[in-house]
Parts: sequence; C-alpha cells; structure tokens
Amino acid sequence: MNKITAALVGGLFDESGVSAHARPVLFGTAGDAVRQALPDTVDACVFVHDDREPALAGADSIALSGDNRFAALAALPESEQVLVIAAPFALAEDDALTHLAETHVTTGYGVSVLAAEQQGYDAEGQPVPRDAHCLAAMFTFDMLQKALAAGGDTLDALVVAAVAAGAQKGVAVTNEIVEICDGGSAYIAFRAMVNRVNFTLIDKGVQIFDPANTYIAPDAEIEAGATILPGCHIRPGCKVGAGAVIGPNAILEKAEIGAGTTINNSQVYESTIGANTTVGPYAYVRPQCVVGDSCRIGDFVELKKSTIGNGTKVSHLTYIGDATVGERVNFGCGTVVTNYDGYHKYHTDIGDDCFIGCNTNLVAPVKLGDRAFTAAGTTVTKDVPAGALAVARARQTTLDGWNDRRRAMHEKDKK
Repeated sequence: MNKITAALVGGLFDESGVSAHARPVLFGTAGDAVRQALPDTVDACVFVHDDREPALAGADSIALSGDNRFAALAALPESEQVLVIAAPFALAEDDALTHLAETHVTTGYGVSVLAAEQQGYDAEGQPVPRDAHCLAAMFTFDMLQKALAAGGDTLDALVVAAVAAGAQKGVAVTNEIVEICDGGSAYIAFRAMVNRVNFTLIDKGVQIFDPANTYIAPDAEIEAGATILPGCHIRPGCKVGAGAVIGPNAILEKAEIGAGTTINNSQVYESTIGANTTVGPYAYVRPQCVVGDSCRIGDFVELKKSTIGNGTKVSHLTYIGDATVGERVNFGCGTVVTNYDGYHKYHTDIGDDCFIGCNTNLVAPVKLGDRAFTAAGTTVTKDVPAGALAVARARQTTLDGWNDRRRAMHEKDKK
C-alpha cells in the first residue's frame, strides 16, 4: 500500500475548449509543472481526466465520472494519505507542497490545505487563509472517502465535509499560488516558474546574467560556478558542470555538459559534451553524440550519432555522422562524412592522431588507421592504413595563357 498518493483532478476547460492541464508552461504543460512540484515522498501519481485531455506523463489515468469532477477519487487505490490537486498551478516556493505534506503527516490532522496568504490565527493557533478557495489539500485516505460520500463537487466542499466528519484541519502557508485556467494565467505562471527556477540557481552559486530572458527547466542540474548567458533555453533532462559557460542563445535538450566547457550560440540535443571543450558558434550537435574532453567543435559544424575522442578539433564547416573518431584528430575545413547512400546509413572509423585535409569526403563505410593523413580535396572510398597518406584527386593541368585568350575573345565580341 502506498503511503502517499497524489491525485490531479482534470476536467477543467476554458471557453475555447482547451484543457487547463494541457496549457503550455516552461518546457511542458501545466499538468507537468504540478507533477514536477510534487513532494519526493509521493509514492504514486494519478490523473483524473476525460477523453478530451491527454494523459499526463508519469501519472496513471482514472476516467472522470459524471458532472462531479471529484467523484472518481473514490476509485483511488488504498493508501495512507491522498494529496488532491483541484487545478493546475505554479508556486513561488518550490517546496510549498512538501511543506504541506510534512505539516499534514507530522500533525496527524485529517485534512490540511495549502494557502497563499493568511489574515491571522484561529483560537487553536492555526493560520486562517485570506482566500478560502482551495487548490491543494491533503487527506487521510479514510477521511477522503468520508468526504466523498457527502457528495461535494469542489475541493472546498470536500474539505468542509471532512471537518464535518470530525477531521481536524491544518493550514500550510506559502507565498504565492498562480492558478492556471487560461492563456493569460498560464503566462503569469510561466513567469513565476522562470523566476523561481533562475533565482534558486543564483542562490546556489550559478551566475545568470539576464534571468528574465533565460529559460531553464525545473529539473535541470546546474552546478555552482556555471555561467548562463542571455537567451538560453536549457530544456528538461540537462546537466551542466561547474565553470561551464552556456550561451548566449544556446539550446540544450537532454544534454550533459562537462565542467569548464563553453556552448556558444549552438544547439546540443540528447548528447554528452566532455570537460574543457568549446562548442560553437553555430554548431549543431544532434542526438546520440559523445564529445570528449578538451575538444573543439567550431562554427557551422554538425555532429550526428558520433563519438569524438579527447583533444580532437573540428574547427569549421564540417559534417560528421555515424562515426567513431579517435583522439587528437584534426579536421580541415569542409570535411564531409558521407554516411548515407539514399537507402542506408554506414559507419566511419577514424583512428588517433589523424589529419583530415580540407574538403575531404569520407565515403562510408571506411576506416582510417591511427596517424592517417588525407590530402586536401581527397575523396576516400577505401580504408587508409595507419601512418599513410591518402590522395584521391585529379592531377592538375595548367594551360598557359588560356584565360587571357578567352578574355580577349569576349572583349572582341563586345565591339
């Protein structure tokens, strides 16, 4: 049996028919924002919704029943405590729901509510909310069942029913709760989340130059000493090491960035970048890449599903796809790994200490041994042994005076 179950109750739509839980908010939906704010002590999450609302990632689905949005809570699996969320919201304090859960469990009350403000205390010393409208409340499982039996169709009514059934009521107070019910409130919630995430990181030692124009997912792990420059989008699933400099105008998604690495005006998706590496400007690292330590991934370089060894430099205007590259390799400008023949993708292997000349085409599948060298303009279609030079280009022919004669002919035609 779960000790704590969180139940998010859907069925809320604006006049245009958009679900409140599906409203976009900071790299996810309003429902995602609430789920991510749940206390770590929650063992299971349930989303009560109808077929007009998409399921919520990380939550089991229970179908709404009838006109009463809360009636379906009677079908919850048995647990010790139930945290009921009546509508999606953003919190100014990221630990507000944790505080509610701790207050409820510690005091042993039958029901506890989360309130944004208070206007004083009751005779028993409990905070009295300024606004009685409740968006989050925690019940003992038995008390919730008793409250549901009374037929309440709002969370406020369930709280009143629980008190009428003998529950002692507790109140946990937080700074601000922004209910998400339409596009305007979703934007207000978005700004509240941006501020909460960014200033929490600043307090932990991350330098953020322009918090109003820096967008970081709540689950991003950024170590103290990192610097985030303006215009960055650090999406869910990212890790950034100490001393890294991200931006300006960088996009990271499910990316792991090593300590001391710089990502300048570039995009990194579902990939790992090592320590003390520079990426950009205008580099594009596509999914399933691993870039080592002390590398250089320069301007207008694209990587796809490739491993780049420590100390390798890919300075500019290069595409590397479906490749394994060794350590201390130097790529000249304009190199292309031609991995696709229109039907299949093929792999390229490049050993340590290779030198790839400018405008080299590596036609996969092909393998270059350690210390191989390709001359500028070479198209490699066969394996190159270790320590060898590969030259594959037409021999130069020079025709003396050819262009002077051509120019003279055209000048004659103009007369």
